[in-house]
Amino acid sequence: MAIIRTVLGDIPADDAGITLTHEHLRYAYWGCDYDHNNLLDVDSVAAQIAQTLRNGRSQNGIRTIVDLTPPELGRHPRLMGESQRLSGVNIVATTGFYGEHNAIGLPFYWRRKSVEYMEEMMVRDIVEGMVHDSKLTPYKAGCIKVSTGALTSAPTPVYAKGTRIGPYEERAIRAAARAQRRLGVAVNTHTHPVDWTVTNPGIELLDIMEEEGADPGKVVIGHCFILPKLEQLKELCKRGAMLQIDHIGIPWMHDSADELDEKMATLICALADLGYLDQLVFSYDRFFYHGRGPITKEEPDQFNTKVPFNYLFESFAPRLAKKGFGEKELQRVLVDSAQRLLAFSPADTRSVARTAPARQEVVA
Repeated sequence: MAIIRTVLGDIPADDAGITLTHEHLRYAYWGCDYDHNNLLDVDSVAAQIAQTLRNGRSQNGIRTIVDLTPPELGRHPRLMGESQRLSGVNIVATTGFYGEHNAIGLPFYWRRKSVEYMEEMMVRDIVEGMVHDSKLTPYKAGCIKVSTGALTSAPTPVYAKGTRIGPYEERAIRAAARAQRRLGVAVNTHTHPVDWTVTNPGIELLDIMEEEGADPGKVVIGHCFILPKLEQLKELCKRGAMLQIDHIGIPWMHDSADELDEKMATLICALADLGYLDQLVFSYDRFFYHGRGPITKEEPDQFNTKVPFNYLFESFAPRLAKKGFGEKELQRVLVDSAQRLLAFSPADTRSVARTAPARQEVVA
């Protein structure tokens, strides 16, 4: 039987219900953990998060969310576990890495590791449990994250191979693809919206992953509805990839949420009309708890913390309905497609032979 792996254990895929595929229970940059103004009380924060999750379940039927926070951005296994326990909402955690172009992504330690070493880490996060504060925890990841692109107003530089994927990112992508091939789990991705104005970042990702034997139907391209052209999205669908509509109600790189919502809704309906409805999933990219110090000009508050948890259902769904995208279509996207993406066979993880991780370092 196909299962979805949550931090508190496996559930039948059919029990996942309405699922949001890219959220962040705790979003926190490295360094905040030794700031006097940013102390973390796990039990208190878990209780706050759980209340929001309970509201989402009772009001809108949300039963599962994917916490797509990699370790560099504040992944906290026990916080996820307590949030699931207190709320009754399933939490799927991620393994993998953020992008190398940002000071927070792919730390120096991992830049010196081989593809094989990274692959083994990802597999063990899913099969054995995630590591936090140098300790193995009982909380397992249920999907993998890879990232490309710089968070700037300009496109990411072109590298020697002609893509906007850096050498460390490529190593992590190959590791993720190999782990996906072994386990059958989903790979969720971060791309830089501005890069869509000069290339197709999703195709660049898929080319590498398919070289390593990954299943494109288990790869979801993130942030691909912020600044794309319809032809770029069609190209990804023809390759068999999933597309993630995120930043619903969050005006990233737009003047207002209304402006971005309308652009995304138009593209969603166009793709549905072309027969690609079953390759779409929805999410916010919401920060339930933002680990940070005081709000300043250099570090302003972000719209990711402000979007109401019911916005998708009370604002975005009615917008779609006016375009002919109704309850049946929402069910297929929020339930059926999300389940198909996240489900895998537990036998695949049991059959993975435990091998000693490669100890060699790669010096770039």
